[in-house]
Amino acid sequence: MLHFPVYKFNQFSSKFNQFSSRFALISSLHRCYLRQYHPSKKALGTVVETDRDLIFEVLSTVPSRKEAQSFLKRFTIPYTRPPIPKPKVAKVPSTDKRSSSELTESDTNQQELRKEQFIDSLFSTNFDHVALIKIQGPFTPFNLKSVAKSLVHLQKLGLMSIVVLDNDNWKEMLKEGPARFNELKKWMLEDATKLSEAIEVSGGKSTPISDGVFTLTNSHVPEKNTNNHYQYFKLPGRTLATDAGAKINVSLRWLKWCYNLGQIPLILPIALDGLLIQRTIPANSGMIELSRTISNPSNADSLNLKTPELEPMKIIVINSEGGIPSEERKGAHVFINIQQEYDYLKQSYKVNPEWNYTHPTGLENLELVKSCLENLPPTSSAIMVPAYSSAALVSNLITDKPRFSSSLPLTASTTPSTPITVLRYGAPVLFHHSLSTINIPSFQSLIEASFGRKLKIDDYLSRLENCLDMIIVVGDYQGAVVVTMEDAEGNKKGDLPYLDKIAVAPNSQGMGIADILWKQLQTNYPNLLWRSRDDNIVNTWYFERSDGNFRIPGTHWVMFWYGSDAINKLHEYAKVFKRIPASFF
Repeated sequence: MLHFPVYKFNQFSSKFNQFSSRFALISSLHRCYLRQYHPSKKALGTVVETDRDLIFEVLSTVPSRKEAQSFLKRFTIPYTRPPIPKPKVAKVPSTDKRSSSELTESDTNQQELRKEQFIDSLFSTNFDHVALIKIQGPFTPFNLKSVAKSLVHLQKLGLMSIVVLDNDNWKEMLKEGPARFNELKKWMLEDATKLSEAIEVSGGKSTPISDGVFTLTNSHVPEKNTNNHYQYFKLPGRTLATDAGAKINVSLRWLKWCYNLGQIPLILPIALDGLLIQRTIPANSGMIELSRTISNPSNADSLNLKTPELEPMKIIVINSEGGIPSEERKGAHVFINIQQEYDYLKQSYKVNPEWNYTHPTGLENLELVKSCLENLPPTSSAIMVPAYSSAALVSNLITDKPRFSSSLPLTASTTPSTPITVLRYGAPVLFHHSLSTINIPSFQSLIEASFGRKLKIDDYLSRLENCLDMIIVVGDYQGAVVVTMEDAEGNKKGDLPYLDKIAVAPNSQGMGIADILWKQLQTNYPNLLWRSRDDNIVNTWYFERSDGNFRIPGTHWVMFWYGSDAINKLHEYAKVFKRIPASFF
């Protein structure tokens, strides 16, 4: 007998509790906001209405308590909770009892105090992290307003934005050469001014910067040439050198000024060459050099960006087309592990030539993100988002991951589509078909750290010697899955693919490792079964990715499966689950 209703009810109950918590949080957050920023009723007005959007955007991300705490650890100095005062109990005869209503009221007050302190922390952040943002127009006035508001919200939540401006329409004028340089620069300044005004209307501060950031050096300085006033450089890959030997250099002297005054710098892609002549450069090349400079303290002038106060951590591309298109799903890829999927994505553009019209700058932006993330810490991430969905940047900032998992079944009606792509430089994925190529100590440490239990290593390896089919390892044992081929009658190796272990190192959680592993399972195994203890907190994740589940009578196991063949083999599956020995002490 299948037990779907019980688990569906549990999922519904969980969603209901989540909604109730969010409703309570809205009320508390709004009171906290008014108290912190507007102590007087006279202060309420347009500003409150504008900034109230931030409150609801934060709430709309539906972060779990764990995700929100992770955000606070990354963006704030941990605060110490005040000790909970012990209730003063009067010395009375033992027959005198305090009413339960008094205890309940005291507990409620303490919970409200903690909740308001928690919410205060969300809005008391300083500039602790840096995002390099390419804003790639053109945008409609409505979308420009949306982008400006999102930048201001990110700033209030503790992210310092360094914006490089780009515009697809500039490319036509770029092709026309030096004669129209002044006209193009004027156009760039007009675009920067429009964005700056929109940021000011949204309650932020910004400043356009057209010089002092980029300079060009040449291996040989050309002779005076009045016809060489303007040149469009193509700087491939990471070389960043033109045919004439030009190289882009970055100065960050302006950044300290912007940081101290709370200004969002809006940088134009204009550089000064060795002859003190202004030239345009590709916005992507400027972004790549900025990422390299801010990650290298020796080149960061007087401001060290690797201190706890200021750390580069995110690349953002805001455009009109959104993320990288996907063949498998409607919309864009949800999550991309660049080290694993880069070549595949380039090939996909060749197979789908229509993408060159629907997403004409997708590959350019993929190259941009790849080059930037190569320069930044491995914990850094990137996101490509269309201007009309730029509010999703708030969610990505708090959770540092996609709004939904990329490993959810593509055919499920509950799996949404998205125009947004989250990217990480990630880690390579390696496939092992024998224990001889596995680093056993690293493998054991990963399993034990992930499960929090001691592995019966000798017995476990002995079992794998007889039935192992594949071990998929991500990076330097950041995560792994173990798949065996089982037989219902207990033969050494059968034909039933069984997910024996899925493990992610605790320090790698939240980086998309589990989704990377699950997508590989779906690619290599069209049918798969696995088991989990009925009290396992991960079961909700399994419910969303399985085609069915079954509680095995007389045991503490729940059986899961996906694939069309599984429903006809439930009896064999049950035999397998009862026979497999425990792996831990």
